[in-house]
Order: sequence, then structure tokens, then C-alpha cells
Amino acid sequence: MAVIGLGKMGILHSGIINSFPDARIKAICEKESFLVKAAKSFLPDSVAFYKDHLEMLANEELDAVLVTTPIQTHVPIILDVARTNRDLSVFVEKPLASTLGQAEIACDAARSLRGVHMVGYQKRFSPVFRKAKEFITKGLLGDLFFFRAYSFSSDVLRRGSSWRFRKGTGGVLLDLAPHLLDILLWFFGEPSTIESFGRRIYSNEVDDYVHAAMSFDSGMKGTIETCWCLRNFRLPEISIETYGKKGMLTVSDDFVKLSMDGGIGGEQSQTFYKQSFETSVSFLLADPEYTIEDETFLAAVRKRMRPELDFFEAAKVNAIIDRINENAPRT
Repeated sequence: MAVIGLGKMGILHSGIINSFPDARIKAICEKESFLVKAAKSFLPDSVAFYKDHLEMLANEELDAVLVTTPIQTHVPIILDVARTNRDLSVFVEKPLASTLGQAEIACDAARSLRGVHMVGYQKRFSPVFRKAKEFITKGLLGDLFFFRAYSFSSDVLRRGSSWRFRKGTGGVLLDLAPHLLDILLWFFGEPSTIESFGRRIYSNEVDDYVHAAMSFDSGMKGTIETCWCLRNFRLPEISIETYGKKGMLTVSDDFVKLSMDGGIGGEQSQTFYKQSFETSVSFLLADPEYTIEDETFLAAVRKRMRPELDFFEAAKVNAIIDRINENAPRT
């Protein structure tokens, strides 16, 4: 396998992949010399380094490529991979693209690939979100009528000039919200209508805060909020509360709580904390879901089996982001 882009996620996936006995990182493409120097200090000497991904694709015999570059570069790289070697499989860190139009171009390119393709929405491999999905699928809450959800962080607390502030490369919807939107699509499907508004608190070109209200053909309604300007969220946090006629479900990165209507006797509830799930993995470099995600991709590559989180599924997140952006007034 090869990695294109050696930022935080490139380093993480490299470490995990090299821990598996039947997979290895053979080549890395990275332009920044200080990142290359750091990588050489912990990766095997057999790893080849390139500054140009086209040169790497031409010179190396590969089964798969992991793309962990900035969002706006995903689609051009995917197109290069599809033109160079149709047998390659491709893993791309979330989101798939910066717009739905770009995501559709990636999907068109994927149709020509004989390998598999997948996008890194690792929250679907988290035991707490999987348990919440199980409760919803089983219909334990009865008819669903409302949800409220948020994704918050403390990433932007003052004005600046980094990539986060630039149009097309940042914005809270592209950077922070995709995981939340993917989980909501997984839980409830695609909304029929969306109304939204955004606010630019420290940024001039992108939204720092977005609120959206969604309606579904089932009659379900819900609201989401995402903001990266909130103090005391050192780590990004997701929370989803779902209400049904038989009870309520709350899920976050740390726990899932099911509260059922106990009739006259009162509420009955059960809480499952992340630590209580069996999440032992072959190699733990970050949260276990990253290892499970990479294992899932490798299994799909070997079997030429379409993964659940392929480009077509991931493009739905870009569709939601575009719909939120279309008519959202800014203040």
C-alpha cells in the first residue's frame, strides 16, 4: 500500500497498516521535508519516499492507495489514480470532496476502478454508535418523531490565517460536521427538506457556526448545530438525542443511553459506556475504530468486496452540506 499525504491521519494509518502481518506501507508521497524526516524515524527503511504521487504510482507495484491530503486535493488525486492503474483500491479520508459536484466526479472515476473504494468515516466503527444504530434499527423507540444533535469543538477561538479560514478548504461544515452528518444519514436516511443559517464569528470567508432543521418523509424532524468556536471542547464532541413514542436514545462519543417509557411505574433506562464494550484490536494506536476501519478496508481489498462506506455512500454527506449551504443566510 502507499500513502499520499503524511499529516496526522497519514501517520496514523501508516502505523496501523504496518502493524498487520499481511499488509505493509511500501511507499509514501509527501512534499514537506520535515514530515518525511519524521516519518523515516519510525517507519522501516524499505519504505520509498516521493514528492510526486504520479511518479510514485508509475514506479511502485501497489494494491491500494490511502489519500490523506487536504480536502480540495482529494478528487484530482482520485482521477490520477483511476487514469494510472484501474486495478488499485483507494481509501480517502473524510470528507470525499469539497462539494457534491466534486464528489460526483470522484464517483464517476470510481466506476472505472476494478479495485474497491472507501471513505474514512470511522465513527461508524465505534461501539457506542453501532449500539445506537442497533437500537434504532430494532425499532425499540417506536415511531421516531424528533432528534437534536450537535458537533462542537474549540478549534477556532480567535481570528487567524490558517487553512481553516479559507473558502473551499475550511469551514465548520466541511471540517467538523461530516462525521455527525454521516451518522445521521446512517441512522435516519436522507432528509426531504433542510432549512439553515450560519454565522461567521472569527472568519471572513467560511462559517464558524451552522444551525440546520431537517424534515424526513417518515414525519421525523430534527435539528443540528455545529460550531468550532466553543471553549471547553478540547476534543471534538458529537451528541445525538433521538425521541420516539416509546422512549429516548442519547448517544455521544463516550456512551449510549436508552430510556424507555415505563408507563405508570416511570422510566426504565440503560447506559452503555465506551469502556464497557469489548473493543480489543490487534494493534491500538488511537481509538479502536481506526484499526477496525483499516481492517475493514483491507478485507474489502482482498475480497474485491464493496465496503459500506464507499464513494457513493460518502457523496451523500457532500449532498447534505451543499443543501445546507445553498440558502443559509449569514450573519
